[in-house]
Amino acid sequence: MRKLFLIIPILAFAACELSGVDTEELANNDSIKSNQGNEQILDENGMKLADSINGKPNEMVFNREDGLRIEWTKKNTGPLIQLNDVVMINYDARVAAGEPYDSNKELGEPVPVKTNIGMLIPGWEQGLLFMHEGDKGRIMIPNALAYGEDGYLDKVPPQADIIVDIEIVDVIEPIILEEGVKVYKWKTADAGKVPVKNQEITFDYFAFTTGEGGHMYDNSYQNGVPFTFKFQNAGVIDGLHQGMSVMKAGENAFFEIPYKLAYGKKGLLDLVPSNTDIVYDVRIISIE
Repeated sequence: MRKLFLIIPILAFAACELSGVDTEELANNDSIKSNQGNEQILDENGMKLADSINGKPNEMVFNREDGLRIEWTKKNTGPLIQLNDVVMINYDARVAAGEPYDSNKELGEPVPVKTNIGMLIPGWEQGLLFMHEGDKGRIMIPNALAYGEDGYLDKVPPQADIIVDIEIVDVIEPIILEEGVKVYKWKTADAGKVPVKNQEITFDYFAFTTGEGGHMYDNSYQNGVPFTFKFQNAGVIDGLHQGMSVMKAGENAFFEIPYKLAYGKKGLLDLVPSNTDIVYDVRIISIE
């Protein structure tokens, strides 16, 4: 069965089975530990950190002038999440003072998100770039960086602020291929082999442009059936062939494809601008 799940719900994505962050644990924690074992104490109210009360500097809280706020219950050191990264997260997203409208709780595993492709509302993506692998906490997003004047369907009212309880489970290291294609595998398979020429690869996908204005421009779900092509012998872009060269049946990955291996200087109709890198989110069903 081909399943979909909502994530930051501007898009629908095919799911593996995923699970959500324990928000009760976040709210009740009165201490946090980094990977280095340094214990840091929250105030007596748990999530109400010191700077929420008296404005004192607190490394467990980040405030920006436009209203974006991050409160950590666990904050690691090391590299920050970077633009273009793929991260595995547990999350609950809710309207401030309301119930969750989107979560991965019922799905069984962390969910993958990729920055710089329009997959995330602006405040969520910008908040991630201040966080590290292993962090837990919440991102508080003003409506101007969320769904603004329009809201989202019947789930988010107009001008609603958003709160995302989040755990950064993993940052995926890409496989970098010879001509610059990057493959971020977020689900792997032990059995099976990579494709050989003329084998048919059947998969579901979402395709995105990157950078400012990044957005989903195509997906296989809109047609109701997966997509199939012959490896190294079909009229799809070179970058897609290259990404598939390291994939097995049952694996899922984001392919980050340089524009020269995508639609080049011409672009694709009004869907992909000229000289634009693209990203495929692929889920391999079979290689035969």
